[in-house]
Amino acid sequence: MANGFLGSNPEDMQQLVNTLTQAIDQIQSAMTLVDNKANSVQWQGPDADTFKGSTWPNSKGQLNNVITDLTDVRSKVTTQRQQQIDASAQ
Repeated sequence: MANGFLGSNPEDMQQLVNTLTQAIDQIQSAMTLVDNKANSVQWQGPDADTFKGSTWPNSKGQLNNVITDLTDVRSKVTTQRQQQIDASAQ
């Protein structure tokens, strides 16, 4: 704010939205890839049972939480971007 600028650059904010969208998509893609492999891998025994029954489902839950958080952040940035555009138009 030392330069007297207050607000945001809508183009920069759109780039942030795009980056957040890419991150969300990459996490979802990686999660699907691992999930498909975890369900199809030939692996038997207690370690497999632990991985398939709790380790991977817990990790998947954490990744879903990250996706939810990033989606919320993206929504807030989108809202702030639109508010900046609206304020600048006045």
